[in-house]
Amino acid sequence: MSLLNSILIAFREIWSHRMQSFLTMLGVIFGVAAVIAMVSIGEGARHEALQQIKMMGTNIIMVKRLALSGEEQARAEEKWSYGLNYGDELSIRQVLPQVLRAVPLRQIFGEIGSGSLKAKSAKIFGTTPDFPLISRFSIARGRFFNDDDLRSKNRVCVLGAEIKRQIFAYEESVGKKVKIGETWFTVIGEMENRAFLSGKSVMETRNMNQDVYIPLSVSIENFQIYNPQATAPSRQAIRKMIASMATRQTLEKSPISEIIVQVGDESEIMETAAFLPRLLLRKHRDIMDFEVIIPSELLRQSQKTQRIFNMIMAAIAGISLLVGGIGIMNIMLATISQRTKEIGIRRCVGARRSHIILQFLVECLVITVLGGVIGIFLGLGLSWGINHYAHWITIVSHRAIVISFLVSVSVGIIFGLYPAYRAASLDPVQALKYE
Repeated sequence: MSLLNSILIAFREIWSHRMQSFLTMLGVIFGVAAVIAMVSIGEGARHEALQQIKMMGTNIIMVKRLALSGEEQARAEEKWSYGLNYGDELSIRQVLPQVLRAVPLRQIFGEIGSGSLKAKSAKIFGTTPDFPLISRFSIARGRFFNDDDLRSKNRVCVLGAEIKRQIFAYEESVGKKVKIGETWFTVIGEMENRAFLSGKSVMETRNMNQDVYIPLSVSIENFQIYNPQATAPSRQAIRKMIASMATRQTLEKSPISEIIVQVGDESEIMETAAFLPRLLLRKHRDIMDFEVIIPSELLRQSQKTQRIFNMIMAAIAGISLLVGGIGIMNIMLATISQRTKEIGIRRCVGARRSHIILQFLVECLVITVLGGVIGIFLGLGLSWGINHYAHWITIVSHRAIVISFLVSVSVGIIFGLYPAYRAASLDPVQALKYE
């Protein structure tokens, strides 16, 4: 008997028992679909994390302000420590020679509008002229503010691409006036439109296209720092803050939201990150009102977690395929009882044992191949659904499709061997007598 005839007989047998055959395929279908969907989620997360780190740079360390409350806040007030300040950024640049540049960010309260246009919500940041260099965020039109703007406290601003469109639509914005809070600013530049990663990633990111940038000195002089988690300071804290602001170190003591530190050599990242807390704790009198974040280290931790997740999902998918294989073997063994007389007749008319083995193996393979193909389409559908409804980035891996399909075929061969040999070992005379 030719292989083609065996395949045609297998299809005819499967079609004649289609519901039973479909139920047999389910384990293979779900196993293959689970592998493809799981790998697509993992690949999407890895791609998003790599893109995020690529945008920020692998030689970046972020120092962020922490809002304290309760006993921690009371202890900080007693020691006159009020969180991250501009003086911390100056100290980092002065003390650490490996630091290429450090840029402060001070998020402030305020909405932005223009003329009669209703004010729009935006994230407004006071910063320094090095911000485009350290953030790899380029100017699309106009310019970023410079050291003269910073020293002279010029009321100038640079708009993100999205907030620019909301205020000015497709009109030119450079040279026009906008109102931030109660203060008027002249727009001197527009930032490029940066791709925003809105899915789940290794760390929280903001849509920088909605940001507005003003000189740090202007933000300190005219606006209150934005800190939604902080509780209201006590009267004693307010008196201390006023006393501190009355000193000649007013600028250095001014609170900021974040410091972005760029190290010249990527190999010095971990050493610098280990030294930063010791430096800042001395300045903050042992009050931990800040956190140090290493994006590249977060990526490594995320990838490690992702590998564990992939192993768990692969094990679940493997169990599903194993159950599918056991189901196939069970059904094929039951089929032997139903087709015993058929096997006896074929043996009597000249079919050899190898023909019977081939026939049963082909039937197992057809079931698993069909199940694998259906599982591939189901896995692709699951990946699309996760991307569309859960808004997670998913990337379908061709390797996952090929491997899962080959595994499903292997399941058909491995779990079909025993039923095939069992069928081939039947005595022809006894098989003919079987009712």
